[in-house]
Amino acid sequence: MPIIMLTAKSEEIDRLLGLEVGADDYICKPFSPKEVIARIKAVLRRTSQPKTNIINHNNFQLHKDDYEARLNGKSIGFTAVEFKIFLLFISHVGRVFTREDIINNVYSDTTDISDRNIDTHIKNIRKKINDIQAGLNPIAAVYSVGYKFKE
Repeated sequence: MPIIMLTAKSEEIDRLLGLEVGADDYICKPFSPKEVIARIKAVLRRTSQPKTNIINHNNFQLHKDDYEARLNGKSIGFTAVEFKIFLLFISHVGRVFTREDIINNVYSDTTDISDRNIDTHIKNIRKKINDIQAGLNPIAAVYSVGYKFKE
């Protein structure tokens, strides 16, 4: 988070000290509100991170724009629904999702979706990951609750 110091201390040593301790900008009194707004905008331009549509987690890389998932640089080959489920898990590592949570987060129309569909998708996700790296199973079943992505 960017920090702008507004202060009455205008000596050079004070400004240097403020910037040394982590301020992104230092504004001394008196100042005009327009200058403060301009400086805020400038600091935000400098410090804002570009939104990335790529998620990296351990050896997984997910490209949200083109629904591409990779493990160790190899394409996993998820279907669109499998990709959305995996994206949900990898975005919330450790959180347990019930089958109903997964259905509500992944499908726009939930009228014809059974919780058994989720079990089938999870099985397919695990198989595709295991085909690339044997023994790797990042999705854990939580008995009588649902599933979670584990470290």
